[in-house]
Amino acid sequence: MKQNASKPLLRRRKPTQARAQITVDAMLDAAVKLLKRGGASSITTNRIAATAGVSIGSVYQYFPNKHALFAALHERHIRQVDAILRKRTAECAESSLEELVQAWIEGMAEAHAKDPELAELLQSEVPHRAAGTAEFSIRLHTCFRAALAPHAGSFRRKTDLDTRTFITANMVEALGHALVSRRPRGLSLTRAKAESSKAILAYLAS
Repeated sequence: MKQNASKPLLRRRKPTQARAQITVDAMLDAAVKLLKRGGASSITTNRIAATAGVSIGSVYQYFPNKHALFAALHERHIRQVDAILRKRTAECAESSLEELVQAWIEGMAEAHAKDPELAELLQSEVPHRAAGTAEFSIRLHTCFRAALAPHAGSFRRKTDLDTRTFITANMVEALGHALVSRRPRGLSLTRAKAESSKAILAYLAS
């Protein structure tokens, strides 16, 4: 699976049965192990097959090239992050704005703290996002907008809600990544989360 930046992402087969999904997950888990050991360049068909305990034919059946494999890694991560953020948002339906923002920051921390090394590698080492995948602020725009709407009366500056939602979502994503993967020594996770929440609330109150 030689990497070629100009090569288009080929359509890959989607698992339709539980057994097939287990096989695909095993191959993705194998890719993660190889990624952590030697970076994206270390991932090959033979190594994935050997690490996952499957045939080379099975690898090509679901991942016709390296681009498709990288896309699948991103897609799986995206699903996990989105599920956590949507759950946190739903739990804050009756909460204050402060509690809502704290829940978003906590959710991002939860999503990336499970495997901070992988979260960082997906940003720095894995070069291809899933084709057509919307950015974080677009994927969760409706969810975040609905959560912010009840608090719009407390925003001092009359910026439209869609703009507020876009900026807030991007702040949540950027700070959520940074507090887990790029936090300096001496700054605890607890304090980093608190300061991140303050920054977002300061923007909303501006």
